Amino acid sequence: MTNLTTILVPIRYPLTDQSARTLATAGRLAHDYAPADLRVLHVNLYQTGDKTQTAEITRSISSTLDGVEASVTTRQGFLVEEVILEEATQINADIIVVGANQQPTWRRLLRRLLQNDPEISSFLHDHTATDTEIMEVDVTAETPTIEPV
Repeated sequence: MTNLTTILVPIRYPLTDQSARTLATAGRLAHDYAPADLRVLHVNLYQTGDKTQTAEITRSISSTLDGVEASVTTRQGFLVEEVILEEATQINADIIVVGANQQPTWRRLLRRLLQNDPEISSFLHDHTATDTEIMEVDVTAETPTIEPV
């Protein structure tokens, strides 16, 4: 019996450049950990009235994953980080791949006060099981790099 690695990658939709590069990196990671169960998560925020459908995301991401099979889930919630944590716990994720926050500190603080833009990797690191790896993708590099948090 093979040991299946479950990889969760939360994304924004419509795909931003950062989300697309994070997703592509997660796809490469799924190749490296084969057999892997790649799960893509999008959070529809109650406060923004987002109603994105799973089928819409599935069509959009297929070219980004370069042939890697992935299941797509959309969840409703107020706090992105808590919805991601809940999903990771439900699916017993081995690895969670998130994009690194590239904004200057002052802008991150301001956005956090005015919008829902949390430090997701730090939150997940503090609240997931010790055997769950949190991987952060630096998409500013020419070739995105992935680092454990």
